[in-house]
Amino acid sequence: MINEIKKLYTLIKNAYGTLLYSIGSDGFDISQSWLVKHLFPKSSFGVIYGKSGSRKTFIAIDISCSIATGTLWQNQSVIAGAVVYVAAEGQTGMSRRIKAWEIANSKKVEHLYILGQSLLVSEASARKTLIESIHDIENKNNIKVQLVVFDTLARNFDGDENSSDAMGKFIHGCDLLKAETDCSILCVHHCGKDASKGGRGSTALIGACDFEFQVTHNTKTQLTTLSNTKQKDAEPMPDLVFDFQTIDLGVVCEDNQPITSLALTSQATIKKEKNDENNPILIGLNEVFNGCCTRAELRTIFPLKEGVKANTANQQFSRILKELVETGKITIQQSGEKAHPNDIITVLLSN
Repeated sequence: MINEIKKLYTLIKNAYGTLLYSIGSDGFDISQSWLVKHLFPKSSFGVIYGKSGSRKTFIAIDISCSIATGTLWQNQSVIAGAVVYVAAEGQTGMSRRIKAWEIANSKKVEHLYILGQSLLVSEASARKTLIESIHDIENKNNIKVQLVVFDTLARNFDGDENSSDAMGKFIHGCDLLKAETDCSILCVHHCGKDASKGGRGSTALIGACDFEFQVTHNTKTQLTTLSNTKQKDAEPMPDLVFDFQTIDLGVVCEDNQPITSLALTSQATIKKEKNDENNPILIGLNEVFNGCCTRAELRTIFPLKEGVKANTANQQFSRILKELVETGKITIQQSGEKAHPNDIITVLLSN
């Protein structure tokens, strides 16, 4: 509250005509307000994206339940309040996932309001209906709606996701909704064919985001990773690794089989960065070639292992090189557009 008063005072003091200005560094000491500490800024707009089956909705529900019950999320403080969850893909699966959360946390979720239909936020009439509904929830239950979730973005989107114009209208609709309700907005979104390139569709979306998170799921380990790919006004939080567990909901289906869902029963672990000191390519570059050699020379110190096909070994070698380039450990001076045995590979001095 003190921060808001300071901000308001500064703006009033710098009113010129009908416009309010800040001057120079005024307000630099106003701390960031968080809906979920280090995750979602208060009154913000952002995206959590991933492939189908990546468990992004489970994470969105876990966060929503924490806000709706005023429960710490991964040991981070939250602003307690109501959550409006636009579950455009249906309510049945949602209710089971929320029940699993309740069982895992021994708490009843009373202020998570599920809308089981799509809502085109870019359309004025639909937006007006949602805003009126949010105010009605607040008035009847004496609670502030802190978060609106659109799951998925595509089901609540009108037009072509690749169109910057259509995406701009969606973003503008979310901005108007945010301004009218003073809440944060989270869009659960799909990634494209190449998940490393971010959320599907126009890049206008990431440009408008205050925050963005990517969710990936390893089907071998059954672990789910949440990566902070954008945090506009703060340092990105480290990657969190979740281990979802199967929860028996205490009911059975028509075949008398238990109905289950997934929930978190333990805190996430922080994903550790790879230790490049033990990377065989860096060791070889430094100890054998004094930090610089050709691609062909470097390849000679990694002989083909028994049982491993040459093509597989070459792919692994190329992948390790690519990771080292992306993390700023080495540089590769190519002699052409494609990889060539004469390319010069050099360890960066920072290593």
